[in-house]
Amino acid sequence: MLPLNPIDDCFSPYASISTFAADPIYIDLEDLVNEGLLAPEDLDEFPESPIDRTDYDTARTYRMDRLYRAFCNYIQQGDGTKYHAAYESFLAANLWISSHAEFCVRSEKYGTIDWTQWPDEPDEPDALDVALGAIDEDAAEYQISLVFHTFLQLLFDVQWKELHQYCRERGIGLIGDVPIYVSKNSVDTWTFPHLFQLDENGDMPRIAGAPADSFNPDGQRWNSPLYDWDALRSRKYSWWIYRLQTALQRFDAVRLDHFIGFYNYFSMTPEPDPDDPGHWVPGPADEFFETILKEIPDAQFIAEDLGVMKQGVHDLRDKFGFPGMNVFQFNFDHRLSHDPTVEWKQNSVVCTGTHDTNTLTAWINEVLEDAQKGDVPYWNLPFILEMLQPFAPNGQPLDDPEAIRWAIIRKVMSSPGNVAIFPMQDLLGLSAEARMNFPGHADGNWVWRLDESLLTDELADQFHRWTSEFERRFYLESRSKL
Repeated sequence: MLPLNPIDDCFSPYASISTFAADPIYIDLEDLVNEGLLAPEDLDEFPESPIDRTDYDTARTYRMDRLYRAFCNYIQQGDGTKYHAAYESFLAANLWISSHAEFCVRSEKYGTIDWTQWPDEPDEPDALDVALGAIDEDAAEYQISLVFHTFLQLLFDVQWKELHQYCRERGIGLIGDVPIYVSKNSVDTWTFPHLFQLDENGDMPRIAGAPADSFNPDGQRWNSPLYDWDALRSRKYSWWIYRLQTALQRFDAVRLDHFIGFYNYFSMTPEPDPDDPGHWVPGPADEFFETILKEIPDAQFIAEDLGVMKQGVHDLRDKFGFPGMNVFQFNFDHRLSHDPTVEWKQNSVVCTGTHDTNTLTAWINEVLEDAQKGDVPYWNLPFILEMLQPFAPNGQPLDDPEAIRWAIIRKVMSSPGNVAIFPMQDLLGLSAEARMNFPGHADGNWVWRLDESLLTDELADQFHRWTSEFERRFYLESRSKL
């Protein structure tokens, strides 16, 4: 699944205000009713919203109002027994929470998450002084807000642990995602500016990005600060260790986003400069993962090794035995005269597409249209259809996009990769309107919403049969290797 961190104004979880916190929008309100923190009627008047699109603004307004009601009941009436029981252990296990809460409160106070614009503040009063009424009303409100934001993360933590345990009892493993970079306007850069390439004013002399590729001919400017790997190395990568430990407490395995950045990273100027298009800089590579695995020896990592990779990236991945990724949509063009899926490594995660690609149905329609036009020979269509024909369900002819889609899914299932993943959009045959993200485009992303009515028993039975046919059974054991 995508990162759980708070989303940004473009609804992206890859530019979050916090590496460690979760977005409160995911908190289950019905559980708060069960715990006495909300009354059943508090969930009345649920706002209408599109079935296939997430209306984040409406959802957040509705939910935050209910969450504050729950907070007041938690503080004033002592309801929410299981949350009270978990409070002290939550604080002890999550050292990041105080900084996160303070960042949220200051952002609200000053109306911006750009911490470089905040004025200097005196130390805040002790919570005991607040309780005794020994400080003014504004300071008391500040302290209450700190506890509220702590409360939100407590709710998520307790509920997520219950979900994770529920899955494990049923042999279901959860795979998370760790974005390689953090947002400039984040609690991470505010708390640890010395770990990033920031100047004395907190500004970025260079930013993270990527050179030109098939997604963006002009390259990508991510506007994220680069790490100061020397500073991280001098501290034995403790920030990264804690970050990955936190992720692996929530998930059974995690994907390391933009794995190439650990081998070498692309450094760009904040604004386009024709005289300085950017350059590659060596990353921490072997030393980094040796340190990480010494501290977390049973960690399960997936290397997101997509794109044009130097041999050193492959060598780094293979040295530590990390599975890489193979995406069906990236493996076919007009030059192809052999089946590339048979060359996919067993130690890999295989999939039809990712959150950054078009849906499988939309992609098939695009390449069929290109082939029909003849002006862009994208597919060696006769060869591809011949290769897919043995995987057509019930031997049906591959004469329409729907038949081709199922044949591709079955073809990916038959490939050597240990783990096969299919986006729900691809299983459901949804059009381009269901695309999750278009890299380099700020608007219209991250809003696709799964319509539960599409999850039919027929689809479940069909997928179960094929999972058995291709022996795609995954039995989760404690920290078993992918």
